[in-house]
Amino acid sequence: MNHFKLTTAVVALFVLLILPVFAQTKDFQGTVIVVNKKGDSVSFIDLASRQIKLTRATGKGPHELALTDDGLWAVVTDYVGGNSLSVFDVKQAKKVRTIELSEYPRPHGILFLNDQRRVAVSSEGSDSVVIADIHSGKIEKAILTEQKGSHMVALPASSKRVYTTNMGSHTVSEMDIQSGKLLRKLATPKVPEAITVNQSGTELWIGSNEDGLVTLYDLASGKQIKQWEGFSFPYRILLTRDEHHAVIPDYSNNTLDILDRVNQKRLHQLKFDKGTTPKGVYFHPDDRTLFMSAYGKNKIFVIDILSGKVLFELPTGDGPDGVAFTPIVFE
Repeated sequence: MNHFKLTTAVVALFVLLILPVFAQTKDFQGTVIVVNKKGDSVSFIDLASRQIKLTRATGKGPHELALTDDGLWAVVTDYVGGNSLSVFDVKQAKKVRTIELSEYPRPHGILFLNDQRRVAVSSEGSDSVVIADIHSGKIEKAILTEQKGSHMVALPASSKRVYTTNMGSHTVSEMDIQSGKLLRKLATPKVPEAITVNQSGTELWIGSNEDGLVTLYDLASGKQIKQWEGFSFPYRILLTRDEHHAVIPDYSNNTLDILDRVNQKRLHQLKFDKGTTPKGVYFHPDDRTLFMSAYGKNKIFVIDILSGKVLFELPTGDGPDGVAFTPIVFE
């Protein structure tokens, strides 16, 4: 009897110790795509082997990356001196098109509209949002923000509206995509950069660099719902697909904040070594595993947001920023 009790206790202890390890080492399949800002390239990193499989040239000065929902098409903004979009057929890992944006220079923020064919791109050089068809290469329209330093974009699921953070004017512009009209300008704390909206288009999240704030707004009224302090450079804000959590990498503080969006509370704050400089963020389809680029380390950290643990690291090219995941596996 005593032997049985001891054996049961040992098994229970084994399960408690081993299960977290299994959770952290589960088999990941697919490919992480990352923009290498200093290398003028994108790398395709195999999750299973944790190795770079392929690296392909972009235009000059790439920053951000948008991916279709099916993971088949990727578009990179060539921001510093490139003034273009680089369109990649992901299955072939091949750049198939360059869309020139010389009239709309310094393209930066980019997201796919819900038709999965057109992208909304902020042009900081012309203070506008460009709507472009990635397959025809044609620019459908350009919508003026009427503000300065229009840097990042956000889209609700309907793709009826597009929002930009205007770093030089300390505002957000809200525009109607179909009519191409500016609808309103919302004042924010100084130097807004990071931005996202929820899928229904009722909540707006803004990260403000000068004041070190993250602010949540009600879009119907334009009024503040909640504000978090203590940031230095809240570089990006990303919601999980089920909108239960938000993640905020801080470029200057070398931290990642993980928030419970439902209860509007901070769950975890991950602290990284000085010089890590967290940047781009993207969720795995499981909606709880985060890929975060570490610009200063030439790595991607793979993070479980519920436990707040780094599961493993991936290598990148020089100066990783925008990041995405595709289920495609390269031989």
